[in-house]
Amino acid sequence: MIKNKTQLLILLILTLININSLSQDLTTDTFKLNEVVIITGTKTTRNINEVPGRISVINSNIIEQSPIQQIDDILRFIPGINVNRSTGLYSQRPMITLRGLSGDEQSRTLVLINSVPINTSDEGGVNWNRINQFDIERIEVFKGPGSSLYGNNAMGGVINIITKKITKPQEVVGGLSYGTFNTIRQDLNVRIRNNKGYYSSISEYYLKSNGYNNIVDSLKTPYDIARSLEEISVSVKTGNDSHKWLRWELQYDIFRDERGEGYKIYSPKGCYRNFNTNLFRGLLRGGNDETSYDLNIFYQMENYFDVNEKFRGSSYSRYDVNAYRKDMGVLLNINKKLHKNNTLTSGFEYKRGSIDGGDYYQTPNTKTGLYDTIYNAGIINTLAGYIQDEHSLFNNKIRLLIGLRLDHITFGNGEYKSTDPWSTIPETKENSWTELSPRVGMRANIIKKVSAYISYSHGFRASILDDLTRTGWMWVGPKYANPELGPESLDNFEFGTDIFPIEKMKLSASAFYSKGSDFLYYVAIDSLNYPKLQPTISGRQAYIRENITNVTIKGFEADVKYEFSNKLNVFASYAYTNSKINEFTKQPDLENKYLKYVPKHSASATLLWHNKIINTTFSGHYKDKQFTNDQNSLVINSYFTFDAQISKLINENYIISLNIQDIFNNQHLENSTYLSPGRLITGRLSIKF
Repeated sequence: MIKNKTQLLILLILTLININSLSQDLTTDTFKLNEVVIITGTKTTRNINEVPGRISVINSNIIEQSPIQQIDDILRFIPGINVNRSTGLYSQRPMITLRGLSGDEQSRTLVLINSVPINTSDEGGVNWNRINQFDIERIEVFKGPGSSLYGNNAMGGVINIITKKITKPQEVVGGLSYGTFNTIRQDLNVRIRNNKGYYSSISEYYLKSNGYNNIVDSLKTPYDIARSLEEISVSVKTGNDSHKWLRWELQYDIFRDERGEGYKIYSPKGCYRNFNTNLFRGLLRGGNDETSYDLNIFYQMENYFDVNEKFRGSSYSRYDVNAYRKDMGVLLNINKKLHKNNTLTSGFEYKRGSIDGGDYYQTPNTKTGLYDTIYNAGIINTLAGYIQDEHSLFNNKIRLLIGLRLDHITFGNGEYKSTDPWSTIPETKENSWTELSPRVGMRANIIKKVSAYISYSHGFRASILDDLTRTGWMWVGPKYANPELGPESLDNFEFGTDIFPIEKMKLSASAFYSKGSDFLYYVAIDSLNYPKLQPTISGRQAYIRENITNVTIKGFEADVKYEFSNKLNVFASYAYTNSKINEFTKQPDLENKYLKYVPKHSASATLLWHNKIINTTFSGHYKDKQFTNDQNSLVINSYFTFDAQISKLINENYIISLNIQDIFNNQHLENSTYLSPGRLITGRLSIKF
């Protein structure tokens, strides 16, 4: 519910002043409405109005000029993206989802860094906290199923984060900031290259904050304390691009963090989590105007450690989670221009993900006196090949795209052991699935200043390892493994248009209808449908992941962009999403219920004003109410936030800025329990040489 009518009026004024979107480049002088080159939608170099699909691009200028704390903050302003960061900067694992695919499920959106996937196979998550926003060249967002090129996890779309290129002989960029809750950040980027094509860079940042208490007053206990964080990230890159057919690049990332969960009984640090990550990427590429190739190899290891302590009645318990999540793969993509109007893209992928971890109790079981252990392990392998044909007709006025990918996924080496007294535990077993993912699209640029597209695409997602192998506690509460889970799929039909009604103005709109089959969804256990399982564990509702028979998602997105002058720009967006369970034979009481954490309406608007005295960015964001349980009986209210940033360039090498998030201190809920941090004020000094 919108509590402040003045806030609504401000956003509407920004929206009506001839609006805009974040879907193109912005420099300090002008918008480039029709010159963006993208790679994510087709794995070829294309103008954004040549791709038969909806793609948004955010470049580094937008990122630097926006009042954001973390990189996913900027994604809120793209229509169709749902950002769930329940405690702001202090969130353990933010969820970023596309087009109504349940805002508590990251694994339906594939996230890439330099075209390498970073979703973990264990629980499908992405550690957005480890991405340094000051080392990003651009972000490309492809909406709708991208499985015809990317396979698993791309059912809802693809977000590709591309880091900065090293183009100058030497460059040093850094900054120091201080803000609310004693938040300190230091970052430094050093880039060098020589005249023989060798280049190297190091990008690092350190962030620490005392945090805040995020529990609503009515639910606070004596054990609730402030959430806190301390983290450091280092990324090293080196390569050579002097040879036409053999250009190479190596990248190694290290991320270490400690995030307090805001709850402390006896543990010296209270409850906290570590997401310690190492990522290695190797790239070979080369080619000419006719043929080109990219070969990526990657290895990502996340050591997840979690301390949990709580009172269950008068009984104290503590268990520590220690898990090793490993993902690796080889990705080969080849582009061949058959003639000037025809490009063939093909590729091969092998990916392997594994989990080896457990819950290790530090207090004895009150019934047995034993120190319980819950252990799970498993491996999932993917072997895939794809082919895509692009045709340009009638002097590029019509572009046709046909793509097809075949994925073969196997699950094995599953293992589960538990001394904890759960009732009947489903046995793990080997399984395999094969999926064909087609895509057909057409883009027409027949009428001057009007571009339109129509497309059909099929997406899918295999189950995460956690749901196949692990019975234990998760964010939903206690849950049982379900080794019988099959893949879910989505068929998407879409139409979109881009119009340039006047000079320096662009209007974009898309409508889509998606039908999901065998949809994966957490459902509450009851005695009728699950007679062998316990409906509650330690007084908490227990859950299990199931393949829901049928889900329908309908939506509409629009954004408009207008450059008043080379110093004043306004842009805004709106999205409508309707996501429902259409049919569920096992639990018909869930039919016609809305998916959790999916707002029906969302909107945003941003004003950028550059002048000789000071640069100003002002933005507003609205998010509609959301259901937080599958029965739709629990609701979190809609909310409005407004952010601002002012900055000043000094002597061409220094920038001072003031960033204010949530200006009106509108503390809101992103889930049923946790309050957002409210107003955050940060001052920053940046240098560039």
